[in-house]
This record gives sequence, C-alpha cells and structure tokens, in this order.
Amino acid sequence: MAQNRPPAEETFGQRIKRRRRELGLTQRQVAAKLGIDFTYLSKLENDRGEPPGDKTIRNIAVLLVDDEEELLALAGKVPEQLRDRAQREVAFARLVRRLPDMSETELRDISRRLKIGPPKP
Repeated sequence: MAQNRPPAEETFGQRIKRRRRELGLTQRQVAAKLGIDFTYLSKLENDRGEPPGDKTIRNIAVLLVDDEEELLALAGKVPEQLRDRAQREVAFARLVRRLPDMSETELRDISRRLKIGPPKP
C-alpha cells in the first residue's frame, strides 16, 4: 500500500491515527496488539492526555510500520542520555538550547555532518 504524504504540522495523535487507517486497522485491533485499552488509544489519537512511555511508542511504531524516532519526537520524548549529558556538560547544554532557534539550513548542515540525513519537511 502506498503511503500518503504526512501533513507538515502533524501531531503525534494525528500521525498514529493516519497510519492506523492507512493500514486498515481499527482502534480495537491496534489496542489489543499493544496491550492497551482502546479508549486510551482513542485519547492518544485525539491528542488528549500524556503520550505513553518510550517502549509503548516504539511498539506503536513497529505495529504501524512507522519511524520510531519520528514518533518519539512527535510525542515530545527526549532521550534520557540527552538530559543527562546536558546536565553534565555546559557546552552540550548550550548546543541543545540553541537547536530550536536554528534555521532549516543550519539543521540540515548539522544532519549532513553527523550523517543522520536531513530533517523531513
């Protein structure tokens, strides 16, 4: 099945709802496979409440054949190692604080230098 192009400003909930529908799955089917209540999945898809933990988000990504890192980012999850390093190293903390103000061009340049690929539009 061909994937539709995601909206530019897609939320975590919108993303998982779109992917679930693209795969022809019901909320009950997805919830059962994840071991969560379908009403909780409905809340997630409607961006109500806190996103689940990292492990559940990774399981959602696998089930919905989606990118784990993108889903984690959409859910606002920051890796624990990132927080720990920012607390230990001032230079790293300064870089992290600067990232939100960087232009797309600057972010793409950093991505290329780190060989992680450009951020998706």
